[in-house]
Amino acid sequence: MTAAAPAVAPRPIAEQDIAFTRRRRFPRSLQLVLLGLLAFGFGVSTLDTFPIGAGADDAMYLVLAKSLATGQGYRSINLPGAPPNTHFPPGYPAVLSVLWRLAPDFPQNVILFKTFNIVCFVVAAVALSRLVARERVGRTWANAAGILAAISVPSLVLVALVFSEPLFICLVLLLLPSIERLARPRGDANGSVAHAAAIGVTIGLCSLVRTHGFVLVPALALVLAHQRRWRDLTAVVVGFLICLVPWQLWSAHYGGTLPTPLLGEYDSYTKWWMRGFREMGPGMVTRTLSRTMQEAGGMFAALFSPSRGVIPHAVTFIALVVLAAAGVAATWRRMPITLLFLAGYLTIVAVWPFQPSRFIWGVWPLILMLFVLGAHGAVSGRWPVAVRTLVAVAALWSLVGYGAYEVRAVRGQWWASIPRGAAPHIRFAVQWANTRTAPGDVIATEDEGPVFLYTGRRTVPVRPLTPQQYLEDVTPAQDAATGLLPLMSAYPVRTVIVYSRDVYLTAMHLSSLPRPRLTPLATGPGGAAFAVTAP
Repeated sequence: MTAAAPAVAPRPIAEQDIAFTRRRRFPRSLQLVLLGLLAFGFGVSTLDTFPIGAGADDAMYLVLAKSLATGQGYRSINLPGAPPNTHFPPGYPAVLSVLWRLAPDFPQNVILFKTFNIVCFVVAAVALSRLVARERVGRTWANAAGILAAISVPSLVLVALVFSEPLFICLVLLLLPSIERLARPRGDANGSVAHAAAIGVTIGLCSLVRTHGFVLVPALALVLAHQRRWRDLTAVVVGFLICLVPWQLWSAHYGGTLPTPLLGEYDSYTKWWMRGFREMGPGMVTRTLSRTMQEAGGMFAALFSPSRGVIPHAVTFIALVVLAAAGVAATWRRMPITLLFLAGYLTIVAVWPFQPSRFIWGVWPLILMLFVLGAHGAVSGRWPVAVRTLVAVAALWSLVGYGAYEVRAVRGQWWASIPRGAAPHIRFAVQWANTRTAPGDVIATEDEGPVFLYTGRRTVPVRPLTPQQYLEDVTPAQDAATGLLPLMSAYPVRTVIVYSRDVYLTAMHLSSLPRPRLTPLATGPGGAAFAVTAP
């Protein structure tokens, strides 16, 4: 009888085996590098030769950057008299001014400004992936969030236009991990007043890029106050105020001094909203909410719906609500500041009487993150089966729709649609100003930023920017009475150049009066030019 072979005890897993297994896994640092390269590739695709100014604000950022770089201070040097600027916070123009000093030749330096925005876009995608990884959802889900941000066409639209949003969301995503650690009841940063004050200063710097950054302060304050951490809360607020008060004092000192038609585009954002509220009453808020919510809902439905139509869009809207709710439920305990910031930011967008798409796209990576973490909740096993199934179906529906949108957008290079559409009227305005006006002339134009940058002519807008403009229709006579006529009274305007249908009708109205105020000079595919015939 053959004896049974003795049992062999399993060999203990040695430390070197664990180390070998870890080495075999794809290193996290390499994953982030590849993610950054993906984002860089998509970012580079936004580089083009279209003239600056398609988004209006992009040209004004460069006007202010040029003013700082050439030693003229923080002034709107396109306007006659070059008054101090109180409209745009100075953070982004200050950064561009440094780049302007490195490459002072315009428009050749535009490529440098766009490259800077691409770098911000790349860093934001990587920072988002790292932020999601802190949720302990696994590298696959963290990489998925980063990849979605790296190929995000809504974000690329802002990169292509030299807007401040890429720098803003880059700073926010880099800052959020430190803020979330500070907000933990027993976080590593607790007890360090200097650290809390530094957080406040960095939030202030973020708010100097885009004013919406201030929402991080009440978001953090709510959590710290709930924990009764008054010392840390005080340090954060003091640090924030140290950074923001000089800009607020500047705005208070120089604000409100321009002619009324210029206040919308060149004065404080807050004063602009308050003027609209005084003139329209509380109804402005309800009317704005109705319109912005409708436009935002339509935008989300168009981006995430697998098919077109009322019913598919309604299903998409419900799916996104389910997915967002799941994301909030999955992240509230570990990322309360992020969620409170996003809620506060979107609340401001909802009550701001202006098209909401640009502002929503400014925090697009965070919105994608919320959807990704909601989808992760469907497979995590922590929720009832019925809830997980509902969230999974919502995620699949939305992913199919968003994937189809991204494919169409990348094929059509939709990030260039705004610059491509604006190029004809910018070129018309610049060419006319360059060849048909004198260097000392003042031009009223819808393209006041690019006309100044490309020709050096002083420029003013053709109409005021008001909340009523977003919410109400006006006749050409009313538009002229509040815009062109006061501007021609305040400044020695010699030429008016327009391109949009509404402003063209206003100019034609002034040319058809018994005593014409304007005389048509030329009309082309890019716009129309008028001479001022009566001061």
